[in-house]
Amino acid sequence: MTNKIHIIGASFSGLACAEKLAQLLPDTQIILIDKDQSSDYIPNGLNDYLRGNITHLSQAMWQGSTPSKVKNIVRLYAEVVTIDPEKKELILKKDDQALLFEPYQLLVCAMGSEAKSNFIKGSDRDGVITTKSYRDSREALTKIEESQKILVVGAGVIGLDFAYSLAQKGKEVTLVEAANDINFHQFDTDMIAPVRMKIAQKGISLVTHARVTEIRDNQDGSLSIFTDCGQSYTGDIVVLAVNFRPNSLLLENIVDCHLDRTIKVDSVMRTSDPNIYAIGDLIALKHSVINFPYYSPLISHAIRTGQYLAYHLAGISLAGLKMTKLSGSFNFDYYQSSAGLTEEEGSLYHPLISYCYKAESSKDGSLIWIKLIAKQENGQLVGCQMISECNNLLLANYVSQAITLKQKDSDLAFQDFIFLKGEGELAYHLHEAAVNLFEKRISL
Repeated sequence: MTNKIHIIGASFSGLACAEKLAQLLPDTQIILIDKDQSSDYIPNGLNDYLRGNITHLSQAMWQGSTPSKVKNIVRLYAEVVTIDPEKKELILKKDDQALLFEPYQLLVCAMGSEAKSNFIKGSDRDGVITTKSYRDSREALTKIEESQKILVVGAGVIGLDFAYSLAQKGKEVTLVEAANDINFHQFDTDMIAPVRMKIAQKGISLVTHARVTEIRDNQDGSLSIFTDCGQSYTGDIVVLAVNFRPNSLLLENIVDCHLDRTIKVDSVMRTSDPNIYAIGDLIALKHSVINFPYYSPLISHAIRTGQYLAYHLAGISLAGLKMTKLSGSFNFDYYQSSAGLTEEEGSLYHPLISYCYKAESSKDGSLIWIKLIAKQENGQLVGCQMISECNNLLLANYVSQAITLKQKDSDLAFQDFIFLKGEGELAYHLHEAAVNLFEKRISL
């Protein structure tokens, strides 16, 4: 039995793995390594602060147990600069630049992801901010408070959240997206119109189908962004709201990687080196609909893979993990959730059928939009999108499970649900949307 397990990275996946290992293997010492003392910071914390949900960024931490209080978890605050798989040794650098040599028996890599762009020239300039870490968010907050005109690059979930938060604070916002529409990874064009309308009402300038290629400094201290369409926009600062990418540099040339820099792992998160495992944002799980690896750097993915590996290392067998691509957010006065594939994406793999359902809440008359997507041949659910003023996030979890279990539109339509007029109506509306999809598919 391994009596020491080293984990690089103390964010969600590393921390989840360490805490579960400490519970399951009380006689094993868990060495948790991270240079950041606030590594469990929730990346959306700055939005919560700007919206007044918290009064200090330090409140935006994951409320897990404190590793320092768990007797068999040892924290090392250092940066791992080298992994030597031949010697089974880590080279660490402390804050004072001193180097430490730490031997390992079994290594878990949980270095997470980073919000960087290798495509945009000048994206590392001083006035370009990201907010994934606690340190980055603190620096970003100072710059935001000193700025009025703010450019947001990327109109996915991250960009929309920030554009909304900044507009709520009275900032002048320009939102630039490379794709034809906003949040296209989660929503089809026929569903996103309500959010676009709110964006316009908030006075935000939205630019789509324009890829930012360069960011330049101006003599007056402002920044200008330039697009592949020949457009340019100027602001005091730039928020880089691009997709996260795996922070896998340490493992390059040590273990096998995919072209997108994710780490190749087997069904129990083991890499091509039998003494090294990878979890969290370093890896892609197979999508339950298409059965191909699908990269989705979300907190739930990090927690699940970390805990799953802990069970495996403790000798407890579980069925292989899959994912459905599940996301949820609140911005521009709407709760927005998406489970599975969009119709545009899913149609690359299967002939599909969909139904867009619209209703009013009997409680307050607010609008509810639900889109269900299924395989045309048998009605197997492929995706669901929901937009409403009432909170639909829990319902998205329910639909995600239905997709994972390969349920059909008819299964969802005739599943039990609670009906209480004016309270919890979303389950009834999901039922109606499923009935309509089923009837459309069988041509009733």
